[in-house]
Amino acid sequence: MKDWNSVKVTTLVDNDVWKRGLASSWGLSLYVEITREEERHIILMDTSGSFDALFNNAAKLEVNLSDVEVVFISHWHGDHCGSLSHVLPLLRQPTPVYVPSENSSGIRKIREARGTPMVCSDPVGLMEGVTSTGEIGGWISEHSLVVNVKNKGLVILTGCAHPGIVSIVKRAQQVSGISKVYAVIGGFHISSAREGINVAKFLHEIGVKLVSPCHCTGVNAKMAIANVMKERYVENGSGQIFSIDYEV
Repeated sequence: MKDWNSVKVTTLVDNDVWKRGLASSWGLSLYVEITREEERHIILMDTSGSFDALFNNAAKLEVNLSDVEVVFISHWHGDHCGSLSHVLPLLRQPTPVYVPSENSSGIRKIREARGTPMVCSDPVGLMEGVTSTGEIGGWISEHSLVVNVKNKGLVILTGCAHPGIVSIVKRAQQVSGISKVYAVIGGFHISSAREGINVAKFLHEIGVKLVSPCHCTGVNAKMAIANVMKERYVENGSGQIFSIDYEV
């Protein structure tokens, strides 16, 4: 799997606010910038359910939505794709929209907004060094975004992690052929301290260096993960920025 020199992840919308003056909204949207020498690409992962929060936060963070080349929708819940039909007209046309499964209503809305739906029932490469995990079995169809950073390993971005963080990480390793995981960022979909401890122990054991649960991750679970991961745990929220650069 080809690698990238850097990945920069900006949390445009989350339930919580990291940077004062930004809006919060139940949901998630991540602005993902990847670079390699002169090559640069922008991916918007999820759009949240609030276009107002997304648009206003992007403006305050000086993030140009018109630079987005690809949209990646983790799953079909409204708090992750509810504002997609409002976002697509602002982007380059036609915009590829990677989705985890068929959804007649969702697919129709994407096409009406001049997007091109790309169904990822199986793992699909968005570009070299960037892939979908493919749909992971469970009660809700979902996929996650994986970027390989040079000499650091995988950066795994999750929407709600309905299939479970452990299953998602293992799938990312399998799909990429890379065992080294540097960061896991996004919704973890757990609430209790016990769940947090179990997830954190797994991530700690495989050597993850940065963990930042947000959105659908409960406070007790976050505290438990922070206690296990120590300095590797980073708070998240609207306006948080993660810059992960390669090591020589």
